[in-house]
Amino acid sequence: MSREDHTPRPEPPNRRSGQRASRRAKIAAGVPASSAGLSVASDAALFLEEGIARFESGDLGGAITAWTQAVRIDPTLADAWFDLGTAYADLRDFDESVRCYRAAIELEPSVHEAWYNLGFACAERGDSVAAAEAYRRAAAIDAGDYKTWYNLGNAYLELGRFDDAVTAFRTALDHNDGDDDVWNNLGNALVQLERGLEADRCFRRALELNPACDLSWNNLGNVLEESGALAEAQRAYEKAVELVPDNATYRLNLASALARLGQAGCAVEHLARAVELAPAIRSLVPGFAEFAPLLDHARLLTDDN
Repeated sequence: MSREDHTPRPEPPNRRSGQRASRRAKIAAGVPASSAGLSVASDAALFLEEGIARFESGDLGGAITAWTQAVRIDPTLADAWFDLGTAYADLRDFDESVRCYRAAIELEPSVHEAWYNLGFACAERGDSVAAAEAYRRAAAIDAGDYKTWYNLGNAYLELGRFDDAVTAFRTALDHNDGDDDVWNNLGNALVQLERGLEADRCFRRALELNPACDLSWNNLGNVLEESGALAEAQRAYEKAVELVPDNATYRLNLASALARLGQAGCAVEHLARAVELAPAIRSLVPGFAEFAPLLDHARLLTDDN
């Protein structure tokens, strides 16, 4: 069975730019501030504010230039490092994003948003170990933020730590049980643990919350087909295909259910369409026992056959 589990991208970074007053240099009580020190702080703050204005106007390059100048003047300006991390994430330069978020965290290690956003950047560059650690640190600071637990669950899924993923997703649901992505991904983790009945309930709950989620319909179809509920699996796959007609995986899965139900003609149509959409699927078809009687059908033959 070709299964396309739906693990949505992590929730995007939290943004502080434009949502808070800029920070100024912190002066220790009882210590007179030098005019030079105040000048440096003032210059850096001006570049910080310029970056915010440019970011809000859509000038991402200008924002990065301004924030980079701010940290050159005052390398201890944590807000500017944070905002640089967010801007580089928008540019999908996740190496730079990670570097900047780590600089912000080194200066202020108790900021939830910085750890959270670091987790996002690490996940996007494929470093699930670092992502999981960042999300764990974020959760330790703000245990009530369900998106942190959701993203931690995603990182655990990527690492194959399915029991830990289930725990993280269930914790997310403890704080917000109305997000269909969390229910869906909890279902994915349960599928990996061969807990199909529980996964079925999760996918159905996801679809109650978002009936237009094609990927949850496909995932429900996978669970139903594995359980032998072929007619119901067919209906779930049909719904996924209805929502996204040009998804080859959905067509392939629907063809599988139809073939196992003895509906050869319809199975051939969907299988042929799947191959048209994704020619690489053709090499997988012989591995499906249910497709064996269909391989000589004209719709599936090529010049090489």
